[in-house]
Amino acid sequence: MQQQSLFDIEQTIKNSKLKGEKILTPNLQKMLKILASMGMDRKVFACLLELAEVDAQLIKYLAGPTITGGREWRDTIPSWVWQAIVIDRLDTILEEVDKGEIGKLATPSEVLAVMMPITFEVPLSWEWTNVYLYCSHTSLIKHQPFPNYNYDKLWESIGSTPINYKQIQHDYENIATDIRTRVIKSASNEWGKKLKQKPLESNQSTEINNPQLSLF
Repeated sequence: MQQQSLFDIEQTIKNSKLKGEKILTPNLQKMLKILASMGMDRKVFACLLELAEVDAQLIKYLAGPTITGGREWRDTIPSWVWQAIVIDRLDTILEEVDKGEIGKLATPSEVLAVMMPITFEVPLSWEWTNVYLYCSHTSLIKHQPFPNYNYDKLWESIGSTPINYKQIQHDYENIATDIRTRVIKSASNEWGKKLKQKPLESNQSTEINNPQLSLF
């Protein structure tokens, strides 16, 4: 099913380019998001976006490595966070393509992947605790990885009063900008050069096997 969907998407992109039509239509974006939710490797999407002639910076952001913090506790990052990062990067890129802009911020799930291992090594300040709780809440609400969980009372379960974006905006944007910059710089320079290759097979390397870097 995934392979057939990839073929269909590839053909749709090529046909749209030949006809001079909009390439990343709402229907095509929906198909990409469905495949992302099924756990497909982000490099597959990077190949497809490259075929669609998306800006190289966005392709590198999608294909680049996952940044993690800490030294000894990377394995504590749950599998749903790895998948959430792929989904969130793709969502962000598609939104930016629609708006005709290139953003600077990484997603809350990426900030979560950086901060989670660090919480096992050093105590967080009050400001960074709020950033961590905000990113945890935002990611959990969006992806809802645990079935039959009452997400409506998530702040109550966390044991915190709700934290809004304005409260953490300065610190969040500093770390999110740093993460996205590092992702793009660490991505292969071959991305965005219109490689003459077919999209990767859907059973190639998974997110957890992709290279990781430490922010700290």
